[in-house]
Amino acid sequence: MDEGKYLEDTNGDDLTVIGDMDDIQSKFESLRIAIEHKLGELVKAEHEVESRALDALRVIKQERRAFDDEKTRMTEVMKFSRSKIKLDAGDASIPPPWPTLTSIPDSMLGAMFSGRFHLQADESDGSFFIDRDGGLFKYILNFLRDPVSFDAPLDKEVNRDLAKEAKYFGIQALVDLLEDKSHLFKRTSTYLGFASPAVLNGALNHLATGFGLHDWQNPVDSEAVEVLLSDADDGGGDPVECLCDQDCLNGSVENCYDGVGGEVGFTVHLRTARLLLDHYMIVQEEGDDNYLREWVLEGSNDDVEYEEISSHIDFSITAENLRSHWAVAAIRPYSYFRIRLLGPSSGAKCNYCVTQVEFWGWLKGDPTL
Repeated sequence: MDEGKYLEDTNGDDLTVIGDMDDIQSKFESLRIAIEHKLGELVKAEHEVESRALDALRVIKQERRAFDDEKTRMTEVMKFSRSKIKLDAGDASIPPPWPTLTSIPDSMLGAMFSGRFHLQADESDGSFFIDRDGGLFKYILNFLRDPVSFDAPLDKEVNRDLAKEAKYFGIQALVDLLEDKSHLFKRTSTYLGFASPAVLNGALNHLATGFGLHDWQNPVDSEAVEVLLSDADDGGGDPVECLCDQDCLNGSVENCYDGVGGEVGFTVHLRTARLLLDHYMIVQEEGDDNYLREWVLEGSNDDVEYEEISSHIDFSITAENLRSHWAVAAIRPYSYFRIRLLGPSSGAKCNYCVTQVEFWGWLKGDPTL
């Protein structure tokens, strides 16, 4: 055999074997990666199943706890002995309709008369007894009958005790209403509703007449109202009482013309009252081009900590429309109302020239101010 040809053939076989091994190794590696990927998917799927099972178990436990709590409360409530509340069910043999008591299904009363629990009526007259305060329970029934027009008691102690009863019966909507301080404020104050920017029947006008007890007098002059400027230099404007005047042509309040956004504004302080604001108006001077464009209305009761009532980027005040007004929703009554510029006015400077303001809403005299 030719030695050269033998080497050539031998080397060719070796290369073929090496090539086959490389191919096998590549396929093995691909298979290994595929198996690891599949295992990873299986592990992930297993974790997801476990997680869903745990979530389902938690929900079941929560529902069981809620059921046990409801059952415990029903057991405590339905102790039929002499007590202060009597619910006449009529013929005990006929399941009575309780549309009022079951109007809030997740409340205690809703659960009691939902049919999920056996209720044992008094054999003599078919009534049910609940050991709670009957005087407060009438408010509970009134709320369940008509929550929209419900009037909470004005007495603070009764209001507090009723809130406890509402919590006991699980009527959260009534609890929220009773704990809403603005609700009680509205019940004990005078509502001044906005009708038109031309009708100045708001809080400043009301204070100017001493809540209707005397003829109109500028409330700044009578010290019922105070107007505070952000800058001691009012820029040559008229006395601040012009803001509360009946005639918006009697002058205007201005700030100096080198104001900085966020620092420029004015405050109206109701010295003897608080107002739960729902509408306000601004009037600007005729012939002036510094119409407000970006500002915030804020409220306070100490002139230190202010809360935002409304924020505006507005182009409604123009040379043709000097009066503009806005509906707002203050979360609490205030005695200080501050209008603070956040950006330049229409004249490209951070300044204002306001002739009149007025505020509407629920007004209440407060001797502690």
